[in-house]
Amino acid sequence: LAELMPGDLDKVFFTLGGAEANENAIKLARTVTGRHKIIARYRSYHGATAGAMALTGDPRRWASDLGTAGVVHVLDPYHGPQREQDTAEESLRYLEETIQLEGPNTVAAFFLETVTGTNGILIPPDGYLQGVRELCDRYGIMMVCDEIMSGFGRTGEWFAVNHWKVVPDIMTMAKGLTSSYVPLGAVGMRPRIAEYFDKNVFYGGLTYNSHPLACATALGTIQAYEEDDMIGNARRMGEVMTRHHHELKRKHASVGLTRSIGLFGILELVKDRNTMEPLAPFNGTSEPMKAVGKSLRDQGLYTFVRWNTIMTNPPLCITEAELGEGFAIIDKALDIADQAVT
Repeated sequence: LAELMPGDLDKVFFTLGGAEANENAIKLARTVTGRHKIIARYRSYHGATAGAMALTGDPRRWASDLGTAGVVHVLDPYHGPQREQDTAEESLRYLEETIQLEGPNTVAAFFLETVTGTNGILIPPDGYLQGVRELCDRYGIMMVCDEIMSGFGRTGEWFAVNHWKVVPDIMTMAKGLTSSYVPLGAVGMRPRIAEYFDKNVFYGGLTYNSHPLACATALGTIQAYEEDDMIGNARRMGEVMTRHHHELKRKHASVGLTRSIGLFGILELVKDRNTMEPLAPFNGTSEPMKAVGKSLRDQGLYTFVRWNTIMTNPPLCITEAELGEGFAIIDKALDIADQAVT
């Protein structure tokens, strides 16, 4: 992992999964900085354990939200299909204002999904991640990138941060680390963070952390990524998928927006392209979206249909022919969505 991770990230703490990786990243940041506040984003998901759920901004947090002390949420550049995405500069100004209002000397870390996953495959505008890195450096805040979904080739690079040549202080990983065959997560960190624990105890770790079976599985997975050129395939097939997205948008009035980077993609469905009203409300569904999801399943295509979106995140080993087969199914299902367009 030290050879694969960006920049000088070269120390790793192993966990049982992604949520626990984020839990330990919180503890690392707070312990090393001596600060207690964590800033995270509303359109985010960081895991289902207590601390990771507190970081999470989306509605999955609501049921267990007790206002966990020290977590502050901010908006990200994307605000839904009816409002244009903020520029990097606008979003960074808001983030800096939040840091200043909360007290820079109280903020330990800023957590973000490099490319937001289940909240919409939200790709940061150019300059945003670089600006976050600059703000974190300016105020002594740790930049923590959650690469649990976007890492290990999903975006056409080993890690999504590589697209923007940004090195976070801490990077969390799971899922693709073992291709999800065996539970394993990891927290990568820069040397200055690891060196703190040369003389200080880190109170973390569970009984099964760093399990040899999981670590061996990760080594085998990485070997397969390299030998089968999975990262390159994700990049090449990502270009094919983008063309499919554009064709569906051209053909179907219900497709309002498409986004993709590598094999990380999404379709946003709307009732009206002029108003860009979503085909289902935020944190809700609709009869047309239910029918679209059922059509996909009935035709043998299993993907994440959430709110007004259809996610297109196929296996990294997919072929061009298989992509065509999958998008033919989506094409047919979108005929149902088109009937709801006004």
